[in-house]
Amino acid sequence: MRGILDAQGMRLSIVAGGGHLAASQGSTLSEIRDDGFVIDESVEMYLDSGSASGPAIGAGLAAIGVAQALERLAPDWVMLLGDRFEVLGAATAAALLRIPICHLCGGDITEGAYDDGFRHAISKLSHLHCVSTAEAARNLIQMGEEPWRVVQTGSPGLDAIDKVPQMTRTEVFAALELSADAPTVLVTLHPTTLKDDFGRSELDALLSAFSARPPLQIVFSGVNADAGGSEFNAIIQAYARQRQGAVFKQSLGQTLYLNTVRQMQMVIGNSSSGLYEVPSFSVPTVNIGDRQKGRLRASSVFDCTGTQKAILAAMDAAAAFSETEVVNPYGSGNSAQQIVAALQSVSGDHSSKQLLTKRFVSLR
Repeated sequence: MRGILDAQGMRLSIVAGGGHLAASQGSTLSEIRDDGFVIDESVEMYLDSGSASGPAIGAGLAAIGVAQALERLAPDWVMLLGDRFEVLGAATAAALLRIPICHLCGGDITEGAYDDGFRHAISKLSHLHCVSTAEAARNLIQMGEEPWRVVQTGSPGLDAIDKVPQMTRTEVFAALELSADAPTVLVTLHPTTLKDDFGRSELDALLSAFSARPPLQIVFSGVNADAGGSEFNAIIQAYARQRQGAVFKQSLGQTLYLNTVRQMQMVIGNSSSGLYEVPSFSVPTVNIGDRQKGRLRASSVFDCTGTQKAILAAMDAAAAFSETEVVNPYGSGNSAQQIVAALQSVSGDHSSKQLLTKRFVSLR
Protein backbone atom coordinates (compact mmCIF):
# COMPACT_ATOMS: atom_id res chain seq x y z
CA MET A 1 0.00 0.00 0.00
CA ARG A 2 2.85 2.35 0.80
CA GLY A 3 4.30 1.78 -2.67
CA ILE A 4 1.02 2.81 -4.31
CA LEU A 5 0.75 5.89 -2.09
CA ASP A 6 4.24 6.97 -3.06
CA ALA A 7 3.85 6.24 -6.78
CA GLN A 8 3.31 9.13 -9.15
CA GLY A 9 -0.09 9.13 -10.84
CA MET A 10 -1.63 6.50 -8.55
CA ARG A 11 -4.30 6.89 -5.87
CA LEU A 12 -4.93 4.42 -3.07
CA SER A 13 -8.35 3.58 -1.62
CA ILE A 14 -8.60 1.03 1.21
CA VAL A 15 -11.55 -1.27 1.86
CA ALA A 16 -10.99 -3.00 5.20
CA GLY A 17 -12.88 -6.07 6.31
CA GLY A 18 -12.46 -9.59 7.58
CA GLY A 19 -10.39 -9.93 10.73
CA HIS A 20 -9.73 -6.18 10.89
CA LEU A 21 -13.32 -5.72 12.12
CA ALA A 22 -13.72 -8.95 14.10
CA ALA A 23 -13.25 -8.84 17.87
CA SER A 24 -12.09 -12.46 17.81
CA GLN A 25 -9.27 -11.48 15.46
CA GLY A 26 -8.11 -8.45 17.44
CA SER A 27 -10.15 -5.68 15.71
CA THR A 28 -7.05 -4.29 14.04
CA LEU A 29 -8.45 -1.29 12.12
CA SER A 30 -6.45 0.98 14.42
CA GLU A 31 -3.20 -0.63 13.28
CA ILE A 32 -3.93 0.39 9.69
CA ARG A 33 -4.65 3.95 10.78
CA ASP A 34 -1.60 4.03 13.07
CA ASP A 35 0.53 3.22 10.02
CA GLY A 36 -0.71 6.44 8.43
CA PHE A 37 -3.37 5.05 6.08
CA VAL A 38 -6.93 6.30 5.57
CA ILE A 39 -9.63 3.61 5.51
CA ASP A 40 -12.17 4.59 2.85
CA GLU A 41 -14.68 1.78 3.46
CA SER A 42 -15.13 -1.00 6.00
CA VAL A 43 -17.13 -4.19 5.40
CA GLU A 44 -18.50 -6.44 8.15
CA MET A 45 -18.12 -10.13 7.27
CA TYR A 46 -19.71 -12.03 10.18
CA LEU A 47 -16.44 -13.62 11.29
CA ASP A 48 -17.39 -13.77 14.97
CA SER A 49 -20.37 -16.09 14.50
CA GLY A 50 -18.49 -19.24 15.56
CA SER A 51 -20.86 -21.34 13.44
CA ALA A 52 -19.94 -23.84 10.75
CA SER A 53 -21.79 -21.70 8.20
CA GLY A 54 -19.98 -18.53 9.31
CA PRO A 55 -17.27 -18.61 6.62
CA ALA A 56 -19.83 -19.20 3.85
CA ILE A 57 -21.98 -16.35 5.11
CA GLY A 58 -18.86 -14.21 5.51
CA ALA A 59 -17.89 -14.77 1.88
CA GLY A 60 -21.38 -13.73 0.80
CA LEU A 61 -21.33 -10.61 2.97
CA ALA A 62 -17.89 -9.78 1.59
CA ALA A 63 -19.25 -9.91 -1.95
CA ILE A 64 -22.18 -7.65 -1.03
CA GLY A 65 -20.21 -5.14 1.03
CA VAL A 66 -17.26 -4.91 -1.32
CA ALA A 67 -19.59 -4.50 -4.34
CA GLN A 68 -21.25 -1.54 -2.64
CA ALA A 69 -17.87 -0.06 -1.69
CA LEU A 70 -16.49 -0.46 -5.22
CA GLU A 71 -19.54 1.26 -6.72
CA ARG A 72 -18.83 4.27 -4.51
CA LEU A 73 -15.05 4.29 -5.00
CA ALA A 74 -15.00 3.43 -8.74
CA PRO A 75 -11.35 2.24 -8.83
CA ASP A 76 -9.40 1.33 -11.96
CA TRP A 77 -7.97 -1.78 -10.24
CA VAL A 78 -8.76 -3.94 -7.23
CA MET A 79 -5.76 -5.44 -5.46
CA LEU A 80 -6.33 -8.61 -3.43
CA LEU A 81 -3.92 -10.68 -1.36
CA GLY A 82 -3.91 -14.41 -0.77
CA ASP A 83 -6.52 -17.08 -0.33
CA ARG A 84 -9.09 -16.26 2.33
CA PHE A 85 -12.77 -16.98 1.76
CA GLU A 86 -13.53 -13.28 2.33
CA VAL A 87 -11.10 -12.42 -0.49
CA LEU A 88 -12.97 -14.78 -2.83
CA GLY A 89 -16.15 -12.82 -2.08
CA ALA A 90 -14.34 -9.57 -2.88
CA ALA A 91 -12.94 -11.03 -6.10
CA THR A 92 -16.43 -12.11 -7.17
CA ALA A 93 -17.73 -8.57 -6.62
CA ALA A 94 -14.92 -6.95 -8.60
CA ALA A 95 -15.24 -9.43 -11.46
CA LEU A 96 -18.98 -8.85 -11.78
CA LEU A 97 -18.39 -5.08 -11.76
CA ARG A 98 -15.81 -5.54 -14.53
CA ILE A 99 -12.96 -4.04 -12.55
CA PRO A 100 -9.54 -5.61 -13.26
CA ILE A 101 -8.07 -7.52 -10.31
CA CYS A 102 -4.39 -7.67 -9.34
CA HIS A 103 -3.91 -10.80 -7.23
CA LEU A 104 -0.92 -11.11 -4.92
CA CYS A 105 0.56 -14.50 -3.93
CA GLY A 106 -1.47 -16.69 -6.26
CA GLY A 107 -0.07 -19.93 -7.66
CA ASP A 108 1.00 -21.30 -4.29
CA ILE A 109 -0.10 -24.77 -3.19
CA THR A 110 -1.60 -25.68 0.23
CA GLU A 111 -3.24 -29.06 -0.18
CA GLY A 112 -4.42 -29.44 3.42
CA ALA A 113 -6.88 -26.53 3.52
CA TYR A 114 -9.79 -25.25 1.51
CA ASP A 115 -7.79 -22.04 1.06
CA ASP A 116 -6.05 -23.84 -1.82
CA GLY A 117 -9.24 -23.89 -3.88
CA PHE A 118 -10.10 -20.31 -2.94
CA ARG A 119 -6.65 -19.13 -4.04
CA HIS A 120 -6.95 -20.79 -7.45
CA ALA A 121 -10.50 -19.47 -7.90
CA ILE A 122 -9.33 -15.93 -7.12
CA SER A 123 -6.51 -16.37 -9.63
CA LYS A 124 -8.95 -17.36 -12.38
CA LEU A 125 -11.02 -14.25 -11.63
CA SER A 126 -7.92 -12.02 -11.72
CA HIS A 127 -6.23 -10.17 -14.55
CA LEU A 128 -2.71 -9.56 -13.22
CA HIS A 129 -0.78 -11.94 -10.97
CA CYS A 130 2.11 -10.78 -8.79
CA VAL A 131 3.52 -14.05 -7.51
CA SER A 132 6.09 -14.93 -4.88
CA THR A 133 8.11 -17.61 -6.68
CA ALA A 134 8.99 -18.97 -10.10
CA GLU A 135 7.14 -22.16 -9.19
CA ALA A 136 3.96 -20.20 -8.49
CA ALA A 137 4.31 -18.50 -11.87
CA ARG A 138 4.58 -21.88 -13.60
CA ASN A 139 1.53 -23.13 -11.73
CA LEU A 140 -0.59 -20.21 -12.95
CA ILE A 141 0.58 -20.65 -16.53
CA GLN A 142 -0.31 -24.33 -16.22
CA MET A 143 -3.78 -23.17 -15.14
CA GLY A 144 -4.13 -21.40 -18.49
CA GLU A 145 -3.12 -17.86 -17.52
CA GLU A 146 -1.39 -15.82 -20.23
CA PRO A 147 2.31 -15.41 -19.39
CA TRP A 148 2.24 -11.61 -19.78
CA ARG A 149 -0.23 -11.46 -16.91
CA VAL A 150 2.14 -13.30 -14.50
CA VAL A 151 4.97 -11.37 -12.83
CA GLN A 152 7.33 -12.75 -10.18
CA THR A 153 7.70 -10.04 -7.51
CA GLY A 154 8.40 -11.98 -4.31
CA SER A 155 6.15 -11.89 -1.26
CA PRO A 156 5.06 -8.41 -0.12
CA GLY A 157 5.00 -9.70 3.46
CA LEU A 158 8.80 -9.62 3.49
CA ASP A 159 9.03 -5.90 2.70
CA ALA A 160 8.12 -4.91 6.25
CA ILE A 161 10.92 -6.89 7.91
CA ASP A 162 13.57 -4.22 7.40
CA LYS A 163 11.10 -1.32 7.73
CA VAL A 164 9.38 -1.87 11.07
CA PRO A 165 11.04 -0.24 14.10
CA GLN A 166 13.44 -2.72 15.69
CA MET A 167 12.80 -3.46 19.36
CA THR A 168 15.35 -4.70 21.87
CA ARG A 169 14.93 -8.12 23.45
CA THR A 170 14.05 -6.42 26.73
CA GLU A 171 11.33 -4.35 25.03
CA VAL A 172 9.87 -7.38 23.25
CA PHE A 173 9.62 -9.50 26.38
CA ALA A 174 8.23 -6.60 28.40
CA ALA A 175 5.46 -6.27 25.80
CA LEU A 176 4.86 -10.03 26.00
CA GLU A 177 4.94 -9.98 29.81
CA LEU A 178 7.50 -12.80 29.91
CA SER A 179 11.05 -13.28 31.12
CA ALA A 180 13.74 -12.35 28.61
CA ASP A 181 16.06 -14.98 30.12
CA ALA A 182 14.14 -18.17 29.30
CA PRO A 183 13.92 -20.05 25.97
CA THR A 184 10.67 -19.02 24.26
CA VAL A 185 8.68 -20.23 21.27
CA LEU A 186 5.95 -18.54 19.23
CA VAL A 187 2.92 -20.67 18.30
CA THR A 188 0.23 -20.12 15.68
CA LEU A 189 -1.91 -23.17 14.96
CA HIS A 190 -4.98 -22.68 12.75
CA PRO A 191 -7.70 -25.25 11.98
CA THR A 192 -6.88 -27.63 9.13
CA THR A 193 -10.13 -27.17 7.28
CA LEU A 194 -10.07 -30.36 5.19
CA LYS A 195 -9.67 -32.65 8.22
CA ASP A 196 -12.80 -34.12 9.80
CA ASP A 197 -11.84 -32.75 13.22
CA PHE A 198 -10.41 -29.50 11.74
CA GLY A 199 -7.03 -30.50 13.20
CA ARG A 200 -8.19 -30.68 16.82
CA SER A 201 -6.05 -33.80 17.33
CA GLU A 202 -2.99 -31.82 16.22
CA LEU A 203 -3.76 -29.10 18.75
CA ASP A 204 -4.13 -31.69 21.53
CA ALA A 205 -0.83 -33.33 20.53
CA LEU A 206 0.95 -29.95 20.51
CA LEU A 207 -0.26 -29.04 23.98
CA SER A 208 0.77 -32.49 25.22
CA ALA A 209 4.22 -31.95 23.71
CA PHE A 210 4.53 -28.65 25.58
CA SER A 211 3.57 -30.37 28.82
CA ALA A 212 6.62 -32.58 28.28
CA ARG A 213 8.81 -29.44 28.09
CA PRO A 214 7.85 -27.48 31.22
CA PRO A 215 10.72 -24.92 31.27
CA LEU A 216 9.74 -23.57 27.85
CA GLN A 217 7.99 -20.19 27.61
CA ILE A 218 5.21 -20.05 25.00
CA VAL A 219 3.63 -17.14 23.13
CA PHE A 220 0.34 -18.19 21.54
CA SER A 221 -1.05 -15.90 18.85
CA GLY A 222 -4.75 -15.91 18.00
CA VAL A 223 -6.37 -18.39 15.63
CA ASN A 224 -8.04 -17.32 12.38
CA ALA A 225 -11.78 -17.23 11.62
CA ASP A 226 -11.98 -20.59 9.84
CA ALA A 227 -14.45 -23.23 11.02
CA GLY A 228 -13.17 -24.51 14.36
CA GLY A 229 -11.23 -21.33 15.10
CA SER A 230 -13.34 -20.22 18.07
CA GLU A 231 -12.94 -23.63 19.71
CA PHE A 232 -9.17 -23.57 19.12
CA ASN A 233 -8.90 -20.14 20.71
CA ALA A 234 -10.88 -21.21 23.78
CA ILE A 235 -8.73 -24.32 24.30
CA ILE A 236 -5.48 -22.40 23.87
CA GLN A 237 -6.57 -19.59 26.19
CA ALA A 238 -7.51 -22.11 28.89
CA TYR A 239 -4.14 -23.82 28.52
CA ALA A 240 -2.24 -20.52 28.70
CA ARG A 241 -4.07 -19.49 31.87
CA GLN A 242 -3.00 -22.60 33.76
CA ARG A 243 0.57 -22.91 32.47
CA GLN A 244 3.31 -20.78 33.96
CA GLY A 245 5.30 -18.93 31.31
CA ALA A 246 2.56 -19.08 28.64
CA VAL A 247 0.67 -16.09 27.25
CA PHE A 248 -2.10 -15.71 24.66
CA LYS A 249 -2.11 -12.64 22.40
CA GLN A 250 -5.05 -12.39 20.00
CA SER A 251 -3.11 -10.08 17.70
CA LEU A 252 0.49 -9.03 18.15
CA GLY A 253 0.36 -6.45 15.37
CA GLN A 254 2.99 -6.29 12.66
CA THR A 255 5.74 -4.51 14.60
CA LEU A 256 5.57 -6.67 17.72
CA TYR A 257 5.03 -9.85 15.69
CA LEU A 258 8.15 -9.41 13.55
CA ASN A 259 10.25 -8.35 16.53
CA THR A 260 8.96 -11.33 18.51
CA VAL A 261 9.95 -13.74 15.74
CA ARG A 262 13.45 -12.30 15.79
CA GLN A 263 13.81 -13.22 19.48
CA MET A 264 12.31 -16.73 19.39
CA GLN A 265 14.10 -20.05 19.73
CA MET A 266 11.67 -21.35 17.11
CA VAL A 267 8.21 -20.79 15.63
CA ILE A 268 5.71 -23.67 15.82
CA GLY A 269 2.36 -24.30 14.16
CA ASN A 270 0.89 -24.38 10.68
CA SER A 271 0.66 -20.72 9.67
CA SER A 272 1.93 -19.58 6.28
CA SER A 273 4.07 -17.01 8.11
CA GLY A 274 6.29 -19.84 9.35
CA LEU A 275 7.20 -20.50 5.71
CA TYR A 276 6.94 -16.98 4.31
CA GLU A 277 8.43 -14.51 6.79
CA VAL A 278 10.14 -16.51 9.54
CA PRO A 279 12.98 -17.93 7.39
CA SER A 280 14.15 -14.35 6.70
CA PHE A 281 15.21 -14.20 10.37
CA SER A 282 17.04 -17.57 10.16
CA VAL A 283 14.71 -18.71 12.95
CA PRO A 284 13.61 -22.34 12.57
CA THR A 285 9.97 -23.30 11.98
CA VAL A 286 8.27 -26.50 13.14
CA ASN A 287 5.47 -26.98 10.61
CA ILE A 288 2.75 -29.35 11.83
CA GLY A 289 0.49 -31.42 9.60
CA ASP A 290 -0.79 -30.87 6.07
CA ARG A 291 -2.18 -27.33 6.18
CA GLN A 292 0.86 -25.97 4.28
CA LYS A 293 1.45 -29.11 2.19
CA GLY A 294 2.78 -28.11 -1.22
CA ARG A 295 4.36 -24.75 -0.34
CA LEU A 296 8.06 -24.21 -0.99
CA ARG A 297 10.22 -24.58 2.11
CA ALA A 298 13.43 -22.94 3.26
CA SER A 299 16.10 -25.08 4.94
CA SER A 300 14.91 -23.75 8.32
CA VAL A 301 11.48 -25.45 8.09
CA PHE A 302 11.03 -28.80 9.87
CA ASP A 303 7.87 -30.68 8.88
CA CYS A 304 6.17 -33.19 11.14
CA THR A 305 2.93 -35.06 11.50
CA GLY A 306 0.46 -34.06 14.20
CA THR A 307 1.49 -36.50 16.93
CA GLN A 308 3.21 -35.67 20.19
CA LYS A 309 6.22 -37.84 19.34
CA ALA A 310 6.67 -36.29 15.89
CA ILE A 311 6.26 -32.74 17.21
CA LEU A 312 8.86 -33.28 19.95
CA ALA A 313 11.30 -34.76 17.41
CA ALA A 314 10.83 -31.77 15.10
CA MET A 315 11.31 -29.38 18.02
CA ASP A 316 14.58 -31.12 18.87
CA ALA A 317 15.73 -30.82 15.25
CA ALA A 318 14.77 -27.15 15.18
CA ALA A 319 16.60 -26.48 18.46
CA ALA A 320 19.78 -27.91 16.87
CA PHE A 321 19.42 -25.74 13.74
CA SER A 322 22.45 -23.47 13.37
CA GLU A 323 22.30 -21.82 9.93
CA THR A 324 22.62 -18.04 10.13
CA GLU A 325 22.10 -17.15 6.44
CA VAL A 326 18.89 -18.92 5.40
CA VAL A 327 17.81 -18.30 1.81
CA ASN A 328 14.12 -17.42 1.73
CA PRO A 329 12.49 -18.82 -1.45
CA TYR A 330 9.79 -16.11 -1.27
CA GLY A 331 12.07 -13.17 -1.98
CA SER A 332 14.32 -10.63 -0.37
CA GLY A 333 11.91 -7.89 0.67
CA ASN A 334 11.65 -5.53 -2.32
CA SER A 335 8.35 -6.63 -3.85
CA ALA A 336 6.32 -3.41 -3.43
CA GLN A 337 8.25 -1.51 -6.09
CA GLN A 338 7.96 -4.45 -8.47
CA ILE A 339 4.20 -4.76 -7.91
CA VAL A 340 3.67 -1.05 -8.58
CA ALA A 341 5.86 -1.27 -11.70
CA ALA A 342 3.84 -4.26 -12.96
CA LEU A 343 0.57 -2.40 -12.45
CA GLN A 344 1.86 0.67 -14.26
CA SER A 345 3.34 -1.35 -17.12
CA VAL A 346 0.27 -3.50 -17.73
CA SER A 347 -2.08 -0.51 -17.44
CA GLY A 348 0.00 1.42 -19.97
CA ASP A 349 0.22 -1.43 -22.46
CA HIS A 350 -3.38 -2.72 -22.37
CA SER A 351 -6.83 -1.17 -22.48
CA SER A 352 -9.46 -2.06 -19.89
CA LYS A 353 -11.18 -4.27 -22.46
CA GLN A 354 -7.92 -6.12 -23.18
CA LEU A 355 -7.31 -6.59 -19.46
CA LEU A 356 -10.78 -7.98 -18.83
CA THR A 357 -10.84 -10.28 -21.85
CA LYS A 358 -8.79 -13.29 -20.82
CA ARG A 359 -7.52 -16.00 -23.11
CA PHE A 360 -6.97 -19.55 -21.85
CA VAL A 361 -3.52 -20.74 -22.91
CA SER A 362 -3.46 -24.49 -23.48
CA LEU A 363 -0.23 -26.36 -22.80
CA ARG A 364 -1.04 -28.90 -25.50
